[in-house]
Amino acid sequence: MRQKFYEEEKYYEEEGIDLLDLIFMVIRRWKLIVLLMIPVVIIGFFVASKKPSIYRADTTLIVSSGMQSIGLKSSDIALNQRLVVTYSEIAKSRDILTKVISKYDLAESPASLGGRIAVIPIKDTELIKLTYSCNDPKLAEAVTNELAEEFIKKVGQVMRVRNVNIVERAVQPTHPLPKKRMMTVLASVVIGIMIGMGVALIIEFLHKKVRKSSDMEKILGVQMLGMIPEIEIANKGEESHES
Repeated sequence: MRQKFYEEEKYYEEEGIDLLDLIFMVIRRWKLIVLLMIPVVIIGFFVASKKPSIYRADTTLIVSSGMQSIGLKSSDIALNQRLVVTYSEIAKSRDILTKVISKYDLAESPASLGGRIAVIPIKDTELIKLTYSCNDPKLAEAVTNELAEEFIKKVGQVMRVRNVNIVERAVQPTHPLPKKRMMTVLASVVIGIMIGMGVALIIEFLHKKVRKSSDMEKILGVQMLGMIPEIEIANKGEESHES
């Protein structure tokens, strides 16, 4: 009976040893984890508070296949939608980006400017939404409209047809995009916890103190027969008081 009890106890210990070790490690090293997490969270607060305001301007273009007929067939609409995808790539070509950078004397490369531009085909339509984001609302409006004009010229040169027109020109944005500061702070908290846990795990691996019965079995190479519980011996004064 006793042997069966110890076998079951050892079984449950082996099954839950990894999770229990992690929990006890966090309990033992919580001060270290918090200490390492605090500077990371402070950096996250600083980065979130210093985030610049970004403004985004957008213009809407329409792409057609050049058909002049009043009634469009489904095949014509499908062709126009394929042209939308093709023209979306032309809109971010190096030639267009270089001209815009030169005109407005932008202090960035074509690749950097291309990263600020988004060309979004509107689903089930012949429309393209071209957007540009920067920290200056006036510049965002000007660059977006210039990109649209250069895009229309480029399509005329490549496709030999003028079938792209502006539906809505970009206007100066009045409100910046959401800064998502809370997401930055939450990310810093998660990173801080991960750093603290990682350092705590390294310390635990380097620490050689015996904490469990399984550690003794590994060291001695023998099976544990039993555990002696802690017994508190009361003083004589306490015994007389209790009696």
